[in-house]
Amino acid sequence: MNEKLINELESKLQQKEKELYSIQKIGQALSSTLHLDELLNLIMKEITILSNADRSTLYLVDREKGEIWSKIALKAEIKEIRQKLGVGISGYVAATGDKINIRDAYRDQRFDPTTDKKTGYQTKSILCLPVWEPTSDQQSREVMGVIQVLNKKDGFFTDEDEAIMEAVASEVAVALSNARLYEELEKKYREIDLLYEFEQKLSGTYKLDDVLSDILSDMLNYLNCGETILVYPDKSILRLVSAQKKNGFDQNFHLPAENLDLSFLMNPVKDDNKLRPEFNRMLKKDFNFIRKVFLSVDDEGDPLQVFLFLQDVPSLKSGNEEHSRILDIILQKICRAIELHYLREKILKQERLSAVGQMMSTIVHDLRSPIGSINGFLELLLETDTTPEEREEFADIMRFEIQSITNMTTEILDFAKGKTSILPRKTSAIDILKRFQPQLEQLFRDSGIVLKINNHSQNLIYADTDKLIRVFYNIAKNAKEALGSKGNFVFTVNDQDSVVVFNLEDDGPGIPEEIKNHIFESFVTSGKASGTGLGLAIVKKIIDEHQGTIELKSAPGHGTSFCIKLPQYKIEE
Repeated sequence: MNEKLINELESKLQQKEKELYSIQKIGQALSSTLHLDELLNLIMKEITILSNADRSTLYLVDREKGEIWSKIALKAEIKEIRQKLGVGISGYVAATGDKINIRDAYRDQRFDPTTDKKTGYQTKSILCLPVWEPTSDQQSREVMGVIQVLNKKDGFFTDEDEAIMEAVASEVAVALSNARLYEELEKKYREIDLLYEFEQKLSGTYKLDDVLSDILSDMLNYLNCGETILVYPDKSILRLVSAQKKNGFDQNFHLPAENLDLSFLMNPVKDDNKLRPEFNRMLKKDFNFIRKVFLSVDDEGDPLQVFLFLQDVPSLKSGNEEHSRILDIILQKICRAIELHYLREKILKQERLSAVGQMMSTIVHDLRSPIGSINGFLELLLETDTTPEEREEFADIMRFEIQSITNMTTEILDFAKGKTSILPRKTSAIDILKRFQPQLEQLFRDSGIVLKINNHSQNLIYADTDKLIRVFYNIAKNAKEALGSKGNFVFTVNDQDSVVVFNLEDDGPGIPEEIKNHIFESFVTSGKASGTGLGLAIVKKIIDEHQGTIELKSAPGHGTSFCIKLPQYKIEE
């Protein structure tokens, strides 16, 4: 074998080694990233080296727009280039799926020299071949991209170059498919995250302005737009909520429409885009897009209109259907936030009215007892056989009941406001019973219920007598209603260690198990026709204010007992 042949074989072997190395590098590049922009740059860099060419470009096919496109790096700037399918060499290959190998570009009628004239670059040889979709169905597959390699440095592109590029194109097709799947998956994750954030905002706060501001800011970030303004109805006026993207998000502002004449937005105009110029003129802004949705927040009247004005939205300008769909979903979330706001306002209003009604019911209900007592003693006072001493006693009781009515209304209002209103003084169980016993006897008179009062206390307490009598009266009245026309009610007072114990006990049906643990909460009642559930809540509050304790013992069919313990008054030595 002569030396010349050996040199040729060595040269070919070195070339094959370079090709294998380049193919290996391309394989590494294709598996190193799933981000499309990074992938395009890596592929073109290695293909240029492998083909020993001056430059190369990978075009991707955009079927929706009927174009091919690619991104090229010009110094520090990344520029996107686009051309129509069928136009130019690469456009022809994308449209037909044919492979083209041209030795002299300017002699081929399909070549468009416009770019060369603009850039000063001279295209000589061209190798252009399709990148087919990786699918088992050869009949239905389409061209997904085009590899274009320009100006081989040592001559023309050979059949061997074509074979190598075809093999590379198959690998590129798989990598592009994976990158697109990853891109779609990434978009879905971003969409899910965005919608999840919206749901969190809708359920996490009751303040409408904060919810709308957060949603608009997230929308700006997702759509990469400059500014947005939401116009929505708030009772009898319109409100504006704005979010801007300028060196980060500017402070959102809320502007009532009474400061602007926005009545034209409510006019029935078929083409909403006609509203944009008027809106832009009024706000001295330039919004490119407008979206409108109808909002039903009431069973009566016409649906309300919500407007969304957007500025500089690249994805909407390019007709991105995915972002358009996301924008529609965002509008639905905005409408849901407004609807929830109206619903919560309606529920709160109903609850406030219900609370006022329950409070009035309590006042009326509680007033009946002292009024009934006054009426009873008034009848006794008018009887002819009463002595002057008895009349004086009855009159004192009536005056006490009238004062109780006054104190009762003040107490209920103080309870509603959360105020502490006791006026404690040094007193004893004897003094308290002296005041309370006539009222208690009047309550159970002619009821068929046996009343027993036992006082074994000699100690003093520091208490508001009127409020304690109110406590005892509430418990006794509940016992009377539970007992009906028969039974026993026992009121016992004892001294125990450092406390005075007031025990009020009946042998009635007891308190139902389902409410026993909540009996001292507001609006909890055992189902009495006239009950409001505030009586024992007031009892608990008064005992707490006396720094005492109240304990309930009750079982269905075995009566009820309230044990109240108040600190003894200690005389300082």
